[in-house]
Amino acid sequence: MKPQHRNLLRQEFGRYRGWIGLALALGAATAAAGAIEPLFLQYLTDLLVRAGAHAPAARGRDFAAAMTAIGLLGAVLAAQRGLQTGAGAVVNRIRFGSSFDLSSRVLRQLYAQPLSFHQQSGAGYVLTRVDRGIAALGQLTSDLLQSLLPNSINLVLMLALLLRLSPRLAWVAIAPMPLFLWATAAGSGRVREHEEAVQEGWSRLYSRVSEVLSGIKTVKSLAGEELEIAEYGRQARGIFGRLWKLVWVEEGFGQARSAVALGARLGVGGYGCWLVMAGRLTPGAWVAATSYAALLYGPLAGLAATFASVARQWVAAGVVLDFLGGEAAAAASAGAAAARLERLRGEIVFEQVSYAYPAMEGATPRYAIDGLSFRVEAGETIAVIGPSGGGKTTLMDLLLRFHDPCEGRIGLDGRDLATIAPADVRKQMAVVLQDPLLLEGTIAENLAYGAPDPARISEAKLRAALRTAQAEEFVARLPQGLDTRLGERGARLSGGEKQRLAIARALLRDPRILILDEATAHLDAASEEALNQALRALIAGRTALVISHRLATLLPTDRIFVLARGQLQEQGPAAALAASGGFYAQWAGGTPAVPA
Repeated sequence: MKPQHRNLLRQEFGRYRGWIGLALALGAATAAAGAIEPLFLQYLTDLLVRAGAHAPAARGRDFAAAMTAIGLLGAVLAAQRGLQTGAGAVVNRIRFGSSFDLSSRVLRQLYAQPLSFHQQSGAGYVLTRVDRGIAALGQLTSDLLQSLLPNSINLVLMLALLLRLSPRLAWVAIAPMPLFLWATAAGSGRVREHEEAVQEGWSRLYSRVSEVLSGIKTVKSLAGEELEIAEYGRQARGIFGRLWKLVWVEEGFGQARSAVALGARLGVGGYGCWLVMAGRLTPGAWVAATSYAALLYGPLAGLAATFASVARQWVAAGVVLDFLGGEAAAAASAGAAAARLERLRGEIVFEQVSYAYPAMEGATPRYAIDGLSFRVEAGETIAVIGPSGGGKTTLMDLLLRFHDPCEGRIGLDGRDLATIAPADVRKQMAVVLQDPLLLEGTIAENLAYGAPDPARISEAKLRAALRTAQAEEFVARLPQGLDTRLGERGARLSGGEKQRLAIARALLRDPRILILDEATAHLDAASEEALNQALRALIAGRTALVISHRLATLLPTDRIFVLARGQLQEQGPAAALAASGGFYAQWAGGTPAVPA
């Protein structure tokens, strides 16, 4: 086990120290109760043998003694069942509680990752790995607490009692154990190998399914359903092929262990018969010894099953622990430890900022932003225009700290953006995207989402934001109004309706910096003209970056930035740029040219 894994497990399970102690105590008591049953059988067998030689008058006393022993055995077995049930309940308390704690911690850390992490990993892949990893840790908890200690105690007790009954028979029972342990170790190594392939296969398969479902409209438009079903079948067949290999490995080594256990049991039984006939062992001791020989490999089989389960579950659990203790944790911790940010004025400064997206293996990184420098005063409205792929979206992502620059520095009110907690930066910004995201839930819940204090937003404020965003009329026509549920990703609304709700949501955030990324792309001409009036009110007194060719002419802007090939080609007021004869002048005249 890696040291960081050990430390993480110690942290996570430290709060359950008392519960773990109780589970171990109950498990030990259960094991002890189960180990003494053969001693009752020894006593009863010898009692019955002696009773056959007694006079009839004494048999009543022998019968009473036998019934007392049977009653005590029943009480011990009932107590064992009760202890077992209590241990199971305590273990489940630890398992469910720790699984909830771990899932909450993983989710918090997952949300804290930079955008590049999610883009490279894929939602389906990450969620499958996380889900299986947390389930595996829960199963490991159950296996270790309910099997490892009880079976270990049971094994030690049975060996000790068997040695006390007959050292010779004890050694006959112990002799095949090395073969049993070899079969366990060899089988677990093969199991782990196949389990790693299975886990990777499921993760990739559901990553593909998640990706397809997120773009199901495009898949259907291309009649790609059968192609995806065929691809699913191809990947699934590979996984199930591995699963069959896993089953046969477990079955094969399981049969080998069973054969070893059977040999030990038969050896004890046969040699014990000879000892009884030779007068060196009582019939009761023979019954007890053969019982212990039969039971002895039960705890060993339980430990072997636990060892195999740990080998399987650790494959998935290790991924989660690596995530919690590796680079992902460092990134999340760095964000949590960053300086806090008070109310912004809205000044933005880029100083020789460069950023390149991670390149394919063997490829040269391409800079989406290359040595970009500019200054935006608090309260300015800047239109950012330029050809597709020029760096406009990357500029927005850097400002929101979805990525950090490879080179250079971004300043916010004179402070280095890299030293400010990302959440603090984003709380004072609002973004209206070309394709806004609405979550499954009511309109009211979606409007209040991300607001400083969602619970205190009144219905009057919601309606005022809708009115300003030109969305009040269509919301009023919906069956439940503000309580209308939108479906996943706002599936029940048109593109224009979703965009107007996104603008209303931005109004409720009361941001200091506003980013409009083609914010009116889905609106018709009449709605756009009405909405522009609202946007003028929205940007007043705020720093605004308007990424839109159309809005650059419709909204009052202080300056225009022409961004192409990751560099600032032109900047200045619209009138000055129009007179310069450059890219903006050609674009405004309807014949834009990509800057050289």
